[in-house]
Amino acid sequence: MPSRRRIGILAATAAAAAVACAGFVAGYPSVIYDSWGYYYLAGILRTAGLAGWPTDVRTYGYPLFAAVVTGFRDLPPEEFRLIVFAAQLAALFVATALAARRLGRVLGSPGFAATAYVLGVLNPVLLLHASEPLSDLLSALLILLAVAFSWRAPDPRGKGESAGAPFLAFLCAGAAVAVRPANVVVVAALAVVWIARAIRWRDLGVRHAAAAAAGVLPPILPQMWINHRMFGSFNPLIQRHLYSEQASWGMGALKYATLVIPDRSPFLIYVNPFYRGDPSPRVFLEKHPLGYAATLALHGFGILDHDFPFTYVTDLEPSFRGLLAASNFLLLYLAAAGAFAVAVRALLRRELDEGAFAVAATALVAGAYAALYLPVEIESRFGLPLQALAAPMIACGFAALAGPGRLQRVSRALVVAGAVPCVAAALWLSGWIEGHRTNPFIESPANSSVMGPPRTRPPHPSPR
Repeated sequence: MPSRRRIGILAATAAAAAVACAGFVAGYPSVIYDSWGYYYLAGILRTAGLAGWPTDVRTYGYPLFAAVVTGFRDLPPEEFRLIVFAAQLAALFVATALAARRLGRVLGSPGFAATAYVLGVLNPVLLLHASEPLSDLLSALLILLAVAFSWRAPDPRGKGESAGAPFLAFLCAGAAVAVRPANVVVVAALAVVWIARAIRWRDLGVRHAAAAAAGVLPPILPQMWINHRMFGSFNPLIQRHLYSEQASWGMGALKYATLVIPDRSPFLIYVNPFYRGDPSPRVFLEKHPLGYAATLALHGFGILDHDFPFTYVTDLEPSFRGLLAASNFLLLYLAAAGAFAVAVRALLRRELDEGAFAVAATALVAGAYAALYLPVEIESRFGLPLQALAAPMIACGFAALAGPGRLQRVSRALVVAGAVPCVAAALWLSGWIEGHRTNPFIESPANSSVMGPPRTRPPHPSPR
């Protein structure tokens, strides 16, 4: 690797570590709500193992990760958060490097691999969420790796794809399901990707299918054992079905956030102005189809709109909020523009090469993931997998627009010209959604127990 490229990668890594550390200092200093739940469940695994699993609304994956990286030790919450932060930041660097390296093989360019790595590790949304002991970042990185191992990377020795790639792709996808059960949609989308790849290149066979099955099973078997032991069912997901309940909440709210501010309710709700009190999503769709379509579209935007840097909001007007929002929307714009550029090039050439397939596979998985969340009441953190998948899309777009041709020059000029109005429009829509937020006061024992004076409260905050 040329020394200048190596220096750039090291500088980007150092800058990313600095931003992440600043985020760790600025974020909520302990565990609360869902993060407390993972802290508690990691303790259960430490003391009782899977046989002591106590809940039907959480899978074992993220608590096991937290227990492993903390050495199965009984730690104070603040030390637990610090160690999990360091592990998640290291995982971000490693997963991004692996995905970038494979993308370099796909595009045949170490330079674009370096671009993907730099853009991935400098994503401010991912870096700030590394400080939170929540499952979202680990889920995003596992999805990134599952998609990356599904790209077709030509072997310079002329050999076909080994069975290792489908095994690793579905191992990561299965682990993502163990971390967040909604990621089961990623497994289905990856199956479509591999079938499409087999049809396009005809270089896959039974051994690749067997390797995929062998990869997806190990991460989900422990949850199946837990559910069979507790409820008598071989369910690889959580036993309690929450989706319909969350879809009902999603009718009335564009999204929500969680406040941890003294004397404030923790519920920051962005009220949906298109909701007319319909009793179910089906009735909402039948009576107000345009209103429900607008609701779904705004949910899709909201999952990408990180108007607050952290899941647990301690400041309604952080000083770097505008910079975070603008940089986030710029990265997402470049990802969309990159995907569009690759699609146009593929249509003009009438050829689906490895680079175009990588973009199509990434877009398919991202679309399937996003579609699952459109009906529900969403938090911005649910969009972290889409953030992680943005960097490869941008690098593929750069590759498609590189070169001295007239079409490339015009395309680059259009991408540059469109950046400002598109980012400005996204910022305006974010502000419009912000104008519909409300903070209904609802008594919160969790807030009181960690922030107020000792009262008759539980000794620890309960997971939301």
